Amino acid sequence: MANTKEKPVDDVNPEVKEAEKAEEVEEQRDVIEKEEEEEEEKDKSFEELRLDPRLIRALTKKGIEKPTPIQQTAIPFILEGKDVVAKAKTGSGKTLAYLLPLLQKLFSDCGSKKKKPAPSAFILVPSRELCQQVYAEVSSLIELCRVQIKAVQLTSSMPLSDMRNALAGLPEILVTTPACIPKCFADGVLDPAAISDSLEILVLDEADLLLSYGYEDNLRSVTSIVPRRCQCLLMSATTRSYGQERTTQARVSLISMFRMIAASVMEICLRTTLMSS
Repeated sequence: MANTKEKPVDDVNPEVKEAEKAEEVEEQRDVIEKEEEEEEEKDKSFEELRLDPRLIRALTKKGIEKPTPIQQTAIPFILEGKDVVAKAKTGSGKTLAYLLPLLQKLFSDCGSKKKKPAPSAFILVPSRELCQQVYAEVSSLIELCRVQIKAVQLTSSMPLSDMRNALAGLPEILVTTPACIPKCFADGVLDPAAISDSLEILVLDEADLLLSYGYEDNLRSVTSIVPRRCQCLLMSATTRSYGQERTTQARVSLISMFRMIAASVMEICLRTTLMSS
């Protein structure tokens, strides 16, 4: 009796299967390329973001030709004077996303003969290392732009004499950690009343870490003197890490504190395939 049993469905010519797989891969590649082309069409240049030509020239000298997604999204809002909460992965360009518009907003004051009694911009970061990084970046931009703006960095480990010398020239930008502010108040290096009169922009960088490092009380000492007119920028990463529940609670607490001093908040949440979910 002849064997009439049909061949299994999977028993297909290997060459046919390979051809089908190649065709499927090609279709996926076409979809990806189309999405990339559409994304490129949406990209804006620094000129289109209405950045000052001096900043654009400085970026060109640093080898930066086009803005990252977080920069494209955040810079226009910040230039408009909006309070911003921006969340994007580490390495996405968040530092320049706030430094560029911050400097541009200070350019208009750099020709003024009358110096303010305290810095116009505070940038609060969670660690001394990040303080040094942000200070180096803003100092580099100021030097390349050739503008009369002074930035200083303060950390709680600095001798009191060094702090006084750093602030003696009435800098426009102060990069520091939250723990350093109460120390400066106690030592008379910074005057809370002068800050209330002068502060225009407050940046909380790496906001997720600011509270997880135990800075909540220090932050409250700062936010309690921030004037209502002050523009507030909160920057944070979105990657998950150990102790996420605690980090989430810290974020909620920090944003709640942020909203107490902010007239409005523009939410910016960039989700990309490189970001953990």
